[in-house]
Amino acid sequence: MSALRQRGVAAVTALLIVAVAASAATLMLAQQSAMLDQAMLVASRAQADVYAQAGLDWARGVLLQDGKSGSNDNLGEGWAQPIAGMPIERAVVAGSITDEQGRFNLNNVINGNARSEPDILVLRRLLALAALPPDLADAVVDWIDGDDDLASGSGAENAYYLSLPRPYRAANAPMVQVDELYRVRGFDAAAVARLRPYVTALRERTTLNVNTAPALVVAAALDTTTEKVAPLLAERVKAPFADKSAFANRAGAAGFAQVGDVDVKSAWFSVDIQVAQDGVQLATQALVRRDAAKGQTAITWRRPRY
Repeated sequence: MSALRQRGVAAVTALLIVAVAASAATLMLAQQSAMLDQAMLVASRAQADVYAQAGLDWARGVLLQDGKSGSNDNLGEGWAQPIAGMPIERAVVAGSITDEQGRFNLNNVINGNARSEPDILVLRRLLALAALPPDLADAVVDWIDGDDDLASGSGAENAYYLSLPRPYRAANAPMVQVDELYRVRGFDAAAVARLRPYVTALRERTTLNVNTAPALVVAAALDTTTEKVAPLLAERVKAPFADKSAFANRAGAAGFAQVGDVDVKSAWFSVDIQVAQDGVQLATQALVRRDAAKGQTAITWRRPRY
């Protein structure tokens, strides 16, 4: 082999070595960059979670302060005003508090071990006002009650649920979250979405706060239509009901027969917090119980929102 040819082979070999080395370096740099990006993402996610927890603590503090100073809970108070977006360092935090006792408590359909007929009637009217079949109330009753007896032909107990392609049993216990409706006979995604703004699932019997309940829920409680309760709720905006007697008097003057157990104070609230942190979007929801007498709050459950 001539010297010229040897030099050519050496040059090609050197170029190949340089190319391989460059490719390896590029790969290592890419891997290192990906690892750094992942580490930053994890750090941002952790920081966002800290801000979300701080948001929940803020909400609990607001509710505690309101419980000490307010004689009633209404939509004109500070806790009911949402935070659109508060900048904190590299994050933006938003949040809102909702009175869960402004909604119909699904667990009220059972009182102890017995059916609560007045509450079942309110639920039936609520379903009708939401353009859903009123008989769905019987399926809710069967899901919550502790027996295996059908409330009606529209109800469902273990025999029905165990016959499904993916069988399961009726809870036969109070609902923990409204999402359990997805498992109740007759409720599809559209039905749950339509009913969700008006119902809740609280672990104890609760009264309906007529200062915060939407028109459809108040109409169901008063056995009327949303159009007929509109003037009463317009008055509520200007002057919230000071107590139960004030509501009864104003409802009676408007020609309504009061139905259901109502109040103007609440102990159960849901808190929604959203955090945007360096490209990380985090949302969380919690159910908070306020004990005004003891001056404390407790988180019953917390879950991510998507």
